[in-house]
Amino acid sequence: MEIKVGQSIVDIALQTTGNADQALPIALSNGLCLTEQLTPGSILEIPQGTHVDMDVLEVYREKNILPATATTSQQEALNPFGGIEYMGIEIDFIVS
Repeated sequence: MEIKVGQSIVDIALQTTGNADQALPIALSNGLCLTEQLTPGSILEIPQGTHVDMDVLEVYREKNILPATATTSQQEALNPFGGIEYMGIEIDFIVS
C-alpha cells in the first residue's frame, strides 16, 4: 500500500482493512512504531491474515475515501504553540 500525504498507520489500516484495530499488526509487520510519521510514496505491506471488515471497506471503496488524518511537519510549523497545554485560563478561554 503506497502512503499518501498526511496518512498515518491508522489511516492505512482503515483504508486497507476497514478496521483501525489492525493498525498495530500493520505497524509491527513493517518494523514501525504505531505513532511513526510515514513518508509519502513509501510502501507498507499488509500482513496476511489481517482481519478485514468488508462492510466498512466497501463503503470506503465505493466513495473513494482515502483517510489522511496525520499532521504534516508543515502544518505543525504553522501552529507551533497549539493545544490545551498552551492555553491560559482567562486568556485563551473563560471559565464561568
